[in-house]
Amino acid sequence: MHQKVPFSILLITLFFYSCSKKTTENSYTDDKAYSGKPNILFLTSDDLNFDSVGVYGSKVENATPHIDALAKEGLRFEHAYVQAPSCAPSRNAFITGHYPHNNGVEGFFSVDFPQATLPEALRQNGYFTGVIQKVIDMTPTNNRKQYWDYVGDLKRFESRTPANYGDQFDKLITASKNSGKPFFASVNVQDPHLPFFRTDKTREGFDNTPPSVIFQKEQVPLHPVLPQFEEFEQVFTNYYNTVKRGDDAIGEVLKILDQHNVKSNTLIVYISDHGMSFPFVKSNLYPQSVRTPWIMVWPGKIKKNTKDTQHMISAIDLMPTLLDITNTPKPGKLAGQSLVPILEGKSQPERDHVFVEHSEGPTADPRPMRAIHTKDYAYIFNAWGTGDYLATMECRWYSSYNFFRKLSKQHDSVKQRFDFLNYRTVEELYDTKKDPYAKNNLINDPNYAEVLNDLRNKLEQWMRDTKDYALEGFLVKDDITKLRAFMEKRVAFSKERATRIEWKRWVKHEGRPKGKLTALGESNLP
Repeated sequence: MHQKVPFSILLITLFFYSCSKKTTENSYTDDKAYSGKPNILFLTSDDLNFDSVGVYGSKVENATPHIDALAKEGLRFEHAYVQAPSCAPSRNAFITGHYPHNNGVEGFFSVDFPQATLPEALRQNGYFTGVIQKVIDMTPTNNRKQYWDYVGDLKRFESRTPANYGDQFDKLITASKNSGKPFFASVNVQDPHLPFFRTDKTREGFDNTPPSVIFQKEQVPLHPVLPQFEEFEQVFTNYYNTVKRGDDAIGEVLKILDQHNVKSNTLIVYISDHGMSFPFVKSNLYPQSVRTPWIMVWPGKIKKNTKDTQHMISAIDLMPTLLDITNTPKPGKLAGQSLVPILEGKSQPERDHVFVEHSEGPTADPRPMRAIHTKDYAYIFNAWGTGDYLATMECRWYSSYNFFRKLSKQHDSVKQRFDFLNYRTVEELYDTKKDPYAKNNLINDPNYAEVLNDLRNKLEQWMRDTKDYALEGFLVKDDITKLRAFMEKRVAFSKERATRIEWKRWVKHEGRPKGKLTALGESNLP
């Protein structure tokens, strides 16, 4: 016999059911499908220097208000690094959880990586995966369907308009809701990548949408890493105006997150893929090259407006962290370790140094470099620094490099710096506490012999542990003849590889056929 429910109780029950249903329709947090699984927004800037962000010491007022506001909502790391100072290698360290020389993405070509990447692992655990912009750089191969449920690939003449990022993110979240799954969204803002927004001359497709505020030269002090000459003032101002437009795009993305009422159940991770595209920054291993802003926001889980000054973290730590947070099984061995203990206020005392590397850029000309950074020092090994090879840097095709070259013909001090930029030396050592812009190479200073020996040993051990091919060159660094032989071997390998693999960048490279090849590069997991 069933007990009758009083009519008044029935009305109250229906009322609360109706309210509950409306909440479920408009928020992930009350949907059973999202139980224990936060949405993840992996938000990145392209070629943004860490100290161009206000909370990281920008000298330009109001350049990054949206990033600064985001930092106040969560935790920012003061000693965060990317693994590589070039786009695809840097981003794939985040996505694979391995160093570039191990995951195989050392440059701009496809790699048949044997383990599940971050989006693949999360997808297997019930996530809807999406990517907006930098699509071919965010995974080892160009096979989008292998990794992403949603792809928002803005065309070249659309990728500098902030509102377009909001529109794409809106579509991604809507598709995620329709799937009944939480999302992992990789949203990658193109600015401030070259070419910069220019006030002195328009460039179709890039300058049609100006930043919300346009800075003038007198508002933008020259960065100390650059030669302090007026020739650099306009181009650096152009850079900061592009930083501003990139921050506008980030604001559009965060606005959409609010509009969909999902922010309370979304973990946000914000980074830059490496430093700005200027001489001695991008495509190098100096602190300005590989240090990155790293902000994490998770309402109710991560304490607001806090910063971590104790730990040194790097790109390889992202994947184990997100897998840990989402209870996603590891697809195999990972190089980094989870940051969850730090997010919980605990200490990880072993985090006192990071390893970074660079092998090649878009032209695929090998320039192997390896480095170890501590809070006070940076030691760099340049396998190509024999005097026989010219540095390959993106800035060589743009005005800042040309200004540097012009000034080098007029000033002896600039010439010395310009020559060093182009040819470097086999080893470099910097006291980055006293010399944060890495201008005084201490490699032959006897006062730093103990520091040098310690960093050399640690770098060598890391290269051994990770089966780094560059170890062969490192072991003969004191014998220029043998080091040249090592480099000749790498050049020959690069030329041969270029004839048989699929490329992510269609730039001129000796030995590479014009057609698209299907054979892929190889990873070298330790």
